[in-house]
Amino acid sequence: MQAMPRPADIVELAPSSTGTHSAAVDLLTRFFHEEEFSTPPRRIAENLQRMLADPACWVALAVADAQPVGIVTVTTMLYVEWGRLAEIGDLYVVPGHRRQGLARRLVAAAIGWSKERGCSGVYVTVTPAGEARHQLSGFYRRLAFEATARTTLSMTLPG
Repeated sequence: MQAMPRPADIVELAPSSTGTHSAAVDLLTRFFHEEEFSTPPRRIAENLQRMLADPACWVALAVADAQPVGIVTVTTMLYVEWGRLAEIGDLYVVPGHRRQGLARRLVAAAIGWSKERGCSGVYVTVTPAGEARHQLSGFYRRLAFEATARTTLSMTLPG
């Protein structure tokens, strides 16, 4: 009888872990390409390093057979209304490992980290590309996320 594959481990990414840092950049680059973002890999690497050095941020990998196959990033901010609130900024699982529960496990790990930091809630932004390709709003609703009546607007600052 063939042995069942071992489930992937969820591993927090440390600032000093250069090997996994490179793998994380590769996963995020693939994710951004799939989601039609134009962020260059150099900027992804720089911003990831900043996140890893910031205690208000968290990054974790899903690792299967010693290979990173998924990633989640979380940032937190303080608000007058909610106190500390977390945002899942990025969630990606490589195509060959999808539909195995890894995304759910990465989100659960992100929620656990957020609770440990005293966050009052966790939110996520679903892009049109993510919705069209993966019906992400349905995925997050199944995990107890709810749509809000708020509209998010943003501005890119020059520089």
